[in-house]
Amino acid sequence: MGTGESATGKVAEDPGEVTYEVLAQKVDMGTEAEAAKVVSEPDKVKGKVLAVAHLKYTHKSGPALTDGSDVHDGTTVFADGQRGTVLIGASEDAAGCEDPYDVDSWKQGESHVFCETYVIPANAKSVEVHWAEEDGEPYIWKFPNGWPASRRHTTEGAPLKTRGAPSVRFGRDVSP
Repeated sequence: MGTGESATGKVAEDPGEVTYEVLAQKVDMGTEAEAAKVVSEPDKVKGKVLAVAHLKYTHKSGPALTDGSDVHDGTTVFADGQRGTVLIGASEDAAGCEDPYDVDSWKQGESHVFCETYVIPANAKSVEVHWAEEDGEPYIWKFPNGWPASRRHTTEGAPLKTRGAPSVRFGRDVSP
């Protein structure tokens, strides 16, 4: 997918199937020090940084939602072709991110930005955001990651912010 190019996909929600327009807006990169601060076992993230993918989801058709959304479940982050490690509980506090479970009302035409935080190698040359419908092939957005580690902050220039010490789920299978 090109920069600024959106995908359209369907998600089985409660109370029915919803069609969404999905756009990976950006990936905010943290530093190694920030990654070490937000995990319970800092030695497991040596040489790694946080990557926060911001995705904008627009409800295009289907029933109004009244109890959260599962649209973000199809999102993953890859670095240099390898799937990152999901960081549970960190995205809700990132600037510009909403918690999908706090969305009590979502009607056709409305948009929300949900984020996913992954731990990836600090020396990654490229970052990809993948989003797929359930059992579908992913749409892939590529983001270059060639800037120096000293400049690894959000595009707004502020460090990534998280609440507490989220848990890190290690391993290849990050499905709920």
